[in-house]
Amino acid sequence: MSGTSETDMLCSRRRALRLLGAAGATAATAGCLSPGSLDAYALLGDDLDLSSIGRPYLWPDPTDIDAVTRVDFATEAKASYLSELFDTGELTVRQWPLVGRDAWGTETRPRPTFLERDGTFYEVRVADERLLERERWHFALDRLEENPPDDAAVAQPPFDLSEQDGRVLDAALDAVYAGHDGFLGDPEFDELQTVEFHHGLDAEASALVPSPPFEFVEYEDEFFWAVAERRTVEVPEWTYAISEIADRRSRFTEHARAAIVERDLESDGLSSGARGVVDDAIAEDPRRYEEGAPPSDELSEVLDALGIAGDLEPIESYDDRVDFRNVVVEYEAGIYRFDLILSP
Repeated sequence: MSGTSETDMLCSRRRALRLLGAAGATAATAGCLSPGSLDAYALLGDDLDLSSIGRPYLWPDPTDIDAVTRVDFATEAKASYLSELFDTGELTVRQWPLVGRDAWGTETRPRPTFLERDGTFYEVRVADERLLERERWHFALDRLEENPPDDAAVAQPPFDLSEQDGRVLDAALDAVYAGHDGFLGDPEFDELQTVEFHHGLDAEASALVPSPPFEFVEYEDEFFWAVAERRTVEVPEWTYAISEIADRRSRFTEHARAAIVERDLESDGLSSGARGVVDDAIAEDPRRYEEGAPPSDELSEVLDALGIAGDLEPIESYDDRVDFRNVVVEYEAGIYRFDLILSP
């Protein structure tokens, strides 16, 4: 099975404003902290309830997992992939991250991932992965500072497009403002933010490529130039394999907990100073420990105990912020999840 396309879909200005009321659910996570608000090293911790395993580890309906494309794969296509996976025990697919991945410095690492089907629980793992080069059509909108010429072809809502092209156009509008918070001005990109025609989008049936039927788009009192390009892209391809765990939730929970919890900090014999670092990271307010570079002996001890130190480069070797996410450990009879944020 195959699929191709762009980077993970990011929040747009329109989505950010629509979902502002729900933002409080994630506002305390590391991903919402501005690098400028943190010292060079910031260790964040929070308690994790594994008495009942759920997302992001267990997916009762894996079709809810988004493809790493600006336009998601159709639910029917994902259901077909899953049928092959459960029928044969293996699946090769492009750009559908069935196994979750966490940021790990400049790389990522797979997260323990489980599926449920007809009351039986399975573990899914990455058996193989590779990058492929493919040529694909891309569509994008480039924001204009001035109005287009009076005689230009300008499309306005409601757009007279097929269902597929409507999804592509909407994704292109979202891409223009990817990362926009609605308050801090317009985002700036080094390159055009495009929507790729992956395997689930029929470029031959599209009116948007190779030549859009309009030169410009007007949307919410702004104008955009319509761009169609043929590009060579790198496409991740994963081969997944599943193994049956249990047909009882209690047995599954026991297995999943053992897979998710990586370490027991108690057994690592932390010094009193290192314990102070951990205690500050999981304290109620501000629920993080910070210090400047270079890291202290106490912080270094904790990072070694968390399994981060071996993959950590000197902070001056990083050009931008990097995160080491979702290290789950047992500490003082509790389960905690830690993130390390480095802000050069």
